Amino acid sequence: MKTSVLTPPDGEPVSLSAVKDYLRIGHDGEDALVADLISSARARLENELDMALVRRTLRVEYSGWPSGLAGRGIVLRPGPLHELIAVRTVHGDAAEDVTGGFMLSDGRLCRKPWTGLAVLPAGAVVEVVFEAGFEDAGAVPDDLKLALKLLAAQGYRLRNGDGDDEAFPHEVDDLLMPYQGVRL
Repeated sequence: MKTSVLTPPDGEPVSLSAVKDYLRIGHDGEDALVADLISSARARLENELDMALVRRTLRVEYSGWPSGLAGRGIVLRPGPLHELIAVRTVHGDAAEDVTGGFMLSDGRLCRKPWTGLAVLPAGAVVEVVFEAGFEDAGAVPDDLKLALKLLAAQGYRLRNGDGDDEAFPHEVDDLLMPYQGVRL
């Protein structure tokens, strides 16, 4: 399985001014640094949660039909899923659009009722193109925005070697707990 970003996020879940206010920065001299800290904090949160905070278009390639597709469907990550754009089978230069046989349901790619899976020739791949992420910055839960601000603040302190570089501050771990699955 290989995931590619086709359309990157066109913004961040929190504004530059909101993070500057949180950090108590009253000048524009560090705007580039703060913007980088926001982007880095978002990427860290998204990686930790396997979630897209900002909407983007992704393509996942499978070497054949994923095994769970014949049953309840397969979980597409990152979530939250917004829209299924395409499902294609690709063999060499030939591609066949089979989107009509699929739907998104509860964060899963599922076959529509009474549809089967075509037999794929050896070496064929299945491409799934979808949009993931919250509708806009206003739809991102406030606790995730706060976690992002806390991570940006941690990065801001660490730029001069101040503070410790724990993976996630305890406050961030607490905020992320409801979004993390059960880990054994």
